[in-house]
Amino acid sequence: MQAIQWDAQADVLSLVDVPVPTAGHGQVVIKVAYAGVCGTDLHIIQKEFPAAEKVTLGHEFSGAITEIGPGVKGFTTGDRVCVDPNRGCGNCRECFKAQTNHCQNGGLRTTIGIFQNGGFANFCMVPSEQVHQLPAEVTLPQGALCEPLSCILRGWENLNNPSLDSRILILGAGIIGVLWSTIFHHKGYRDVTVSEPAEGRRNRISALGLGYQAVHPDELKSCISQENIRETGYDVIVDCSGFPPAIEQAFSWLRAGATFVQFGCCPPKEKISISPFEIFSKELKIVGCLINPFTMVNTVEGLVRGMSGSYLNDFSRLGIKMFHLQEYQEAIAQLKKGTISKAMFQFDNCMN
Repeated sequence: MQAIQWDAQADVLSLVDVPVPTAGHGQVVIKVAYAGVCGTDLHIIQKEFPAAEKVTLGHEFSGAITEIGPGVKGFTTGDRVCVDPNRGCGNCRECFKAQTNHCQNGGLRTTIGIFQNGGFANFCMVPSEQVHQLPAEVTLPQGALCEPLSCILRGWENLNNPSLDSRILILGAGIIGVLWSTIFHHKGYRDVTVSEPAEGRRNRISALGLGYQAVHPDELKSCISQENIRETGYDVIVDCSGFPPAIEQAFSWLRAGATFVQFGCCPPKEKISISPFEIFSKELKIVGCLINPFTMVNTVEGLVRGMSGSYLNDFSRLGIKMFHLQEYQEAIAQLKKGTISKAMFQFDNCMN
């Protein structure tokens, strides 16, 4: 079979021939149907995010089970599934506190598609406990969005249900900003602004038909000052850009009692400067969210099922473009140019 493999030592991403995996005890083999390219994948190939020395990338994918290993229960061949690429060891302090995303043995240290071979291949072997069957209402392309949506659901839980009259600002209109926008609308929020420097991405937000305003950061900067922050500032700001200058600038746009959600993944060595006095005097909350501990089931069974027939039914409107595996270089190039919000690999002879 073919796979897109990252070789850190050679500093190269390439399409290679590798053996088809087989299912061992507690494992299943999935014939991959759709696999999304994440911003984390770009960080990996730019050496801004750690990964295995040599690994098949792809941690957002869906498909059908083709082989079931000994000891696996609850699945049959042909089941349509998606994958949670992360799991804890189940035997450490963090796991006992339901913080598997901070597990020192698992968590981000064993992620499928980063530290274990992932879904940028025709077939992928996965521990059955990380496999989730898709409801009938959810298509396989939508199944490939379950992982990023489960991470957003973690951010939503950490945000802790802001008031419906909140003024909300989203930084960045890539796919994560787009998905955050749809979730806010799905949950009833109407006073939402998206800050995005690229005109094409701003137009994409407008085309969603949510009634949200998409503006250039300079436009926001010109109309917000500390003198009128009570009227023009924001109760919630969600960073989806991972761009430190934008994060630093937006921090001063928070109203008293506001919450700043750091969702975008920044390179580890980047720094910003913020005012401790502002945090103190405004009683601000700074919220982080790391991957998706225990949110996958609610994402698959609740969130995606509820949004599948409306917000997630038209991938072109979301800015998602399909590519064949052999077109990986073009997919990455279009992502970097910002002409699309997300690249997704579609495999031949896949079901919907």
